Amino acid sequence: MLEFKDKQPLESTGTLKNEDLELDESIDSLPYVVKKMKIGEDRIEIAEEIKHVSHEHDLKLTEELLNSKKCDGCMHPIFPHPFYSCAQCRFFLHKSCVELPRKKRHPLHPHLLTLFTEPPYYSGAFFCTLCGRDCDGFTYNCEKCEFDADVQCSLISDIFTRDVLEHPLILSRAPYNEKCSCCDHEGKVFKCADCEFTLDLRCATLPHRVRYRYFEQPFKLCYNAEDDSDDDEYYCDICEKKRNQKYWFYYCTDLSFYAHPDCILGKSPYMK
Repeated sequence: MLEFKDKQPLESTGTLKNEDLELDESIDSLPYVVKKMKIGEDRIEIAEEIKHVSHEHDLKLTEELLNSKKCDGCMHPIFPHPFYSCAQCRFFLHKSCVELPRKKRHPLHPHLLTLFTEPPYYSGAFFCTLCGRDCDGFTYNCEKCEFDADVQCSLISDIFTRDVLEHPLILSRAPYNEKCSCCDHEGKVFKCADCEFTLDLRCATLPHRVRYRYFEQPFKLCYNAEDDSDDDEYYCDICEKKRNQKYWFYYCTDLSFYAHPDCILGKSPYMK
């Protein structure tokens, strides 16, 4: 069991009488203050410099291309999303992570969740209840149930769609774990109403593009079996072990390089 430290949740402003009132996603409930604005395309105002509660220094919106850095909120690669950075530290936040609400509800949990920019445990990390991965980034936490959802799992909705999927998938609320069609894990899954296809939250929240070590070229998450060749012909170019052609994988077209997700991401991809 994880041991709680003295927690300092990001409280919403105002007097709150119940959970429905607490669910205030107005600008006042966002965990940052705008320090400087700029005019972007179409004359739209953009927050160029902010002060976010997760970091001691101001953060500036940047267009610098960073290949190997992670967002300190979701722990996913910075590339290729807009992000804020600290000029004094190597601290980065996706624009979408900066704009996360302080409170939110989740379809797989009955209580209101509170955003913590640091895990509320003495270990400094947490175990995501939904995808089963260790993480030391932002968490949406329910102290009452010792429930934690990392940023990507906190964003899931009842329906999961991708252009490459034949049918939309429905989030299963079954109390038990089910096996994913795209990997060898069991967990909370999305299910297809028309076929037996299932997708667990580990796969549903994988980064779409990643970088690997010294390679400059990006690797793309691929969803479909490559062809109908003999399964013995498919290997991971990192571990050099066989790949199941029905399971998802990362691939770089320029390098003709294939990799298991766990091999290219590492054993603890959401830890600093």
